Amino acid sequence: MNTGKHIAAVDMGTNSFHMIIAKAEAHGAFHIVDRMKHWVKLGDGVDKRGRLNEEAIARMLESLKFFKQLAESYNAEIHCIATSAMRDAPNRNAIAKRIRRELDLVVEIINGEEEARLVFQGVRSEGYIREEPAYIIDIGGGSTEVIVGNNTDGVLAAESLDMGARRYSRKFFSTGNYTALQVKKCRAAAASKIQAVASDFKPFDVHAVYGTSGTIRSLAEVVASFYGHEDNTHLTLRDLKQALPKLIDAVKNNTLPSSIEPERQATLVAGCMILKEVMRALHIKSLRICPSALREGIIYDRIASTGRLPSRPIKAASKAMAKRFNLNRIQIKRVTQTAEIIFKAYAKHLDLNEEAYRLLIAACQLHEIGLTMSHKKIHLHGSYIIGNSNLTGITQRQQQMLAAMVRFHRKTSPNNKHLAFKGMRSKDTRVTIALAAILRLAAALNRTKSGDAAQPEIIEKKNKWLWLFDAQWFDEHDVCIWNGEQEKRPFVKLIGKAIQFKQKDS
Repeated sequence: MNTGKHIAAVDMGTNSFHMIIAKAEAHGAFHIVDRMKHWVKLGDGVDKRGRLNEEAIARMLESLKFFKQLAESYNAEIHCIATSAMRDAPNRNAIAKRIRRELDLVVEIINGEEEARLVFQGVRSEGYIREEPAYIIDIGGGSTEVIVGNNTDGVLAAESLDMGARRYSRKFFSTGNYTALQVKKCRAAAASKIQAVASDFKPFDVHAVYGTSGTIRSLAEVVASFYGHEDNTHLTLRDLKQALPKLIDAVKNNTLPSSIEPERQATLVAGCMILKEVMRALHIKSLRICPSALREGIIYDRIASTGRLPSRPIKAASKAMAKRFNLNRIQIKRVTQTAEIIFKAYAKHLDLNEEAYRLLIAACQLHEIGLTMSHKKIHLHGSYIIGNSNLTGITQRQQQMLAAMVRFHRKTSPNNKHLAFKGMRSKDTRVTIALAAILRLAAALNRTKSGDAAQPEIIEKKNKWLWLFDAQWFDEHDVCIWNGEQEKRPFVKLIGKAIQFKQKDS
């Protein structure tokens, strides 16, 4: 696939249809340039024989028509994937043929196993998956996917269960009444489904759990609003148990947060009960929300099929973003060279690992991105752009660290109470402050953006650190040396010794 080509991924779900349009970039990365969503509610359009009725098909065609128009405006390659509602419908093939005939779109109706694999790929695209096995739970409108996988082997085990938020809402709460008996029946049905397959996941030593798609994201937001939590990126089994009565009352009285779409509200009680029983059966105490799911998995899978899958997602994402914003490649190279020297000299001293190194190099790539908005306050503008961009392959945690590094690479020195570190783990805060100090010095020592990069030889003495520079470079870059003197204080504070800049003896 050529760099710059657009791909449109359409997720034809039971409750809603989603389309994202992504632009393929160098090094196997992509970024989302547009998206569209329609509440098609296929699950509400099933007749007595299980067939999708004409009203549901009409809504489907209308949605796909708009999707196609938007995708064509980008000259995008379109991939339409149909899941639970379509695969359960006896007239699915006739509908697919009609879509092909009327809209010239090919719809791929996938089985539950393939759906689970694409969800896994979506989470993988965020860079969340490591070598240790991780659970992924995806609650859709018609089905729930439970997956275990790691980065080396991909999907290790997966189950697609015929229980979804809209399916169970229609089955148990179609009248809008949440009686104790109906709640009990819904819970029992969900428990029965997951308990039947729970033993399949016992062999795996799982180290992380991620929840994807709208139902779980909305539940996290609702639970956070109930208990005044600032963090809506995590959910605990305890919170779900305690929140269920409040959730039922809020749905009945229409007092859910305004950010929860009306079409989603009626399915949240069933979704909550499904998630609660899955977590209980698999002995999961908490999970983290992942913003990507099936549609991102379609894009990621398409890139993988062309052999352009990034092996270093942080590097690929930052490099692609630097190219997209047309940042100064020569200056990036200078700052990177200097930062690498500093990192290697102090990594052990500051307890910085391989991930920290990759984040530092990414920050070097992007530290001047704020210049694309203004020559003033570039650190603030840069931090905002990074923090609010879709950086495929970089997790939300890494993205927050990267944004904070750029925020503090100049001007104000960082402190761990700053808003930029809100919600960040103490270890990540420590690493981010250290990396920001390294980036600050690397950028300062290449301030004039001319000639070769600053490449000091770093030597530890009893009471100080000597940074020795080539004599000619030192004479030609007095402004850089002066700037380094002004900006070295945060780093000196970290290492506990003075730093002296000197030229090497000729």
